[in-house]
Amino acid sequence: MDLHILFNIFVLFSLTLLVIIICNFFKIPHLVGYLIAGIILSPNTTSLLSAAHEVETYAEIGVILLLFTVGLEFSFGNLKKIQRYVLLGGLMQVFFTILITSALIMLMGRQVQESIFWGFVTALSSTAIVIKILQDKVKLNTPHGKLILAILLFQDIIIVPLMLFTPLLAGEGENPLMEMGMLILKIGFIALFAWFLARFIIPKLLYQVMKIQSQEVFLITSIAIVAGIALLTSWMGLSLALGAFIAGLIIAETDYNRLAISCFLPFRYVFISFFFISMGMLLDYMVFVNHLQGILFWLVFILIVKMVAVFFAGKVLRVNNRTSLMAGLALAQIGEFSFLLAKYGLDYKLISEVNYQIFLAVSIITMAITPFVLNNLERVAGWLEKQKGRIWKTT
Repeated sequence: MDLHILFNIFVLFSLTLLVIIICNFFKIPHLVGYLIAGIILSPNTTSLLSAAHEVETYAEIGVILLLFTVGLEFSFGNLKKIQRYVLLGGLMQVFFTILITSALIMLMGRQVQESIFWGFVTALSSTAIVIKILQDKVKLNTPHGKLILAILLFQDIIIVPLMLFTPLLAGEGENPLMEMGMLILKIGFIALFAWFLARFIIPKLLYQVMKIQSQEVFLITSIAIVAGIALLTSWMGLSLALGAFIAGLIIAETDYNRLAISCFLPFRYVFISFFFISMGMLLDYMVFVNHLQGILFWLVFILIVKMVAVFFAGKVLRVNNRTSLMAGLALAQIGEFSFLLAKYGLDYKLISEVNYQIFLAVSIITMAITPFVLNNLERVAGWLEKQKGRIWKTT
């Protein structure tokens, strides 16, 4: 029997457990611990794992499950209460971030396509880290909590169009306009097909399955639905992740969405750990030695741009300055979906390998400092307001 797979799993989870225990002691989120474990296990650091590509395979499954559960949790009924924040606030945050980032990077002499793509990856924040901490501190129902939640929900939705637009931004295909037209037609067909399944097929299928009164059969059925729709979107030249997201939306419209969430959450957490570990494994720790100045520059750049973009979005919504400032501080990090999007950009040569490594380093740093900012959000916002007042008095 070939034991290398079992050995890889043992090394992977044992080291990750040790890192998580240390991170927990310093009150660092588990997701950051996964990234650190990945850096330690990276082929650039050690040779502990004999087949790192297996972890990447698990990571791809993790992305599919992540987008599926995002679709499951996308409740139109719950969104009606904050729909203006989601649609207008989220759109404005993404628009301002892409606009400011791409404009500044173009002024540095970069190409338009690369500059816009940097705006894409900068626009997304970490839903997993921010929402968990706000839930733990019972802050989601506060004014800034509602604004933060709305923007994060919009970001979770916009990731799919951004992923689909990335190949076109890279100039894949001979006729970009025709490619865009075909993309719109494919999305339209998928949307129509999804509506048909959600209206006539899936509810009746799940109703028959529930008559069996077996959670295992329901889980098998849900996996078949996810796999089938994901394969369909892949066959049409779209992403597996898009199919998983659509499958989640379809099941969310049935009476069994809560059951689906409870069934998939354990699998989601296991495979998402693989996703973050694999992202950490892509990072070469030597980038901190060779490009420390660049990392520090882009760290400050991203923090300021994201805070400013969220603040402007808050002003469009006519919320007060303090709420906009607190939301900007909370969302001033790179999100988990940005890792996926950055990998797309690397594959399509929208960013270089060096810039990709710098991006990974900056992302890990922003995610690591986020818990400390959120745990002291009111204090930091108050300090910044005082500094603003002092500047106004001196001028």
